[in-house]
Amino acid sequence: MSYAYGPADWIDLAIGRLEDAKRSLRECDRLRQGCDICGELRQARRYLNKALIMVAQEKEIEKDWSTK
Repeated sequence: MSYAYGPADWIDLAIGRLEDAKRSLRECDRLRQGCDICGELRQARRYLNKALIMVAQEKEIEKDWSTK
């Protein structure tokens, strides 16, 4: 059985990635060394984009359905 993610799921994933990035920054500050959080931030951006696309598509579907 497969599970299809909805917009809220993608937003939750993005928030998780942003929290990971925040923890990474704190750890880097604590250790006083450079860190690379770009991957976590890119993934968060992808998740948010996916959610926004899904919401836009749902709104378009509702708009099409309501005009029929």
